[in-house]
Amino acid sequence: MSNETIPEPGAELGPSDPASTTATGDGTASAAPTDDAPAAPVAEEGPHRAKSKTKLKPIITSIEDLLKFAYKSNARLLDFSKEDLKKLAITDEGIASQSALVGSLAPTDPTLSTPFKLLQYAARQGVPLKRAEDGDLARALNRLVDLAVVALGHSPVFRVWVHQLVDPRKDPQLPTEHVRNEAWRVSTDELGLTPKQFKATDRQRLVKNAIACYGLLRALQREWTLDQFIDASYDSVWRYEAPRAAGLERAASEVGASSDLDVLGIVSANYLARIARLERQVTQLEREADAAGNRETRLREELSTAEEREQSAMARANEFSAAVVRLQKELAAERDNRVVDKSHMTDDYETLRTRIIRRLGGEIDLLTDGLHALRNGAPNVAEEFLDRSLLALTREVEQLKGASGDFA
Repeated sequence: MSNETIPEPGAELGPSDPASTTATGDGTASAAPTDDAPAAPVAEEGPHRAKSKTKLKPIITSIEDLLKFAYKSNARLLDFSKEDLKKLAITDEGIASQSALVGSLAPTDPTLSTPFKLLQYAARQGVPLKRAEDGDLARALNRLVDLAVVALGHSPVFRVWVHQLVDPRKDPQLPTEHVRNEAWRVSTDELGLTPKQFKATDRQRLVKNAIACYGLLRALQREWTLDQFIDASYDSVWRYEAPRAAGLERAASEVGASSDLDVLGIVSANYLARIARLERQVTQLEREADAAGNRETRLREELSTAEEREQSAMARANEFSAAVVRLQKELAAERDNRVVDKSHMTDDYETLRTRIIRRLGGEIDLLTDGLHALRNGAPNVAEEFLDRSLLALTREVEQLKGASGDFA
């Protein structure tokens, strides 16, 4: 978040504040005194007092003096220079006594004006309090913020939420709307006051200061951005202050009559910056949407092509499957035929083997007789045996060739 000055709340947030004026006897309106705007000083005895309307500033030499000054002063904002603040001693030992002092003074401030002054003063310096390099000023401002939290903890509005004030991320979370509701709900008995001591204007001031304190604290803790601070302020305070159903003329009149031009500038610049960011985001999203549309078109085309390829592949797969089934059937049939053929061939082989053995055995006998006749000097008889054997072998060879032709 940037270090712009954060707008301060107060009883005079707009002309709709019912406590801003009181009717006089002649029908005119005059400013009503509040703790944010001190009443006109009453003339005291003695000419030297009546002539002077200025007050001497108290001498502040310690954090305790500054706290007493903040609680006693009727000024809406705390006026104290940075250089004077740096001169105040900030010690760890002093925190206990300073917290005790805040505890004793807190009942005198039922509208939380003083913790608002402290937090607004710390925020107005524009110093990021979590950075150590800011030296003595940051230490002093941190001490004022811590003491403001102590003061808030003494208020019925925040009494049960002290841990959430210190640690903004501690559960349960504290919504701004709950702060508003609690401030409206607080009874005078809880504040230790009577209804006459705590009027409707005081309650309105308590509501605005409580919400402002909570928002300022979150901003100082760097837990909220300026966007969040402005949104919370609008949701919990500003929208209740705006005139209902304000037309062009009345809205222009209210804006034109406002003296808080710096606040209007900050809020307007913030909303304009947000609108510009949103416009850039919309433009970026439109570009991303166009790119996504182009990707979708391309992916659809790729999907269509892939589906066509898939359909073609499925068709081919179906063809291959049919061919596989057909070949499996043919293979099974061929296997069956081979089994039958093997059986027939075995039978044929055994038949042929038996016949050849028989044939060769007979021819061996003839050849043996022929050889015996030839050795005994009977060539004619040997020739006859040879002729018969050759004739039989020739016929057997012709039969084998014929059988071979049948198998071819």
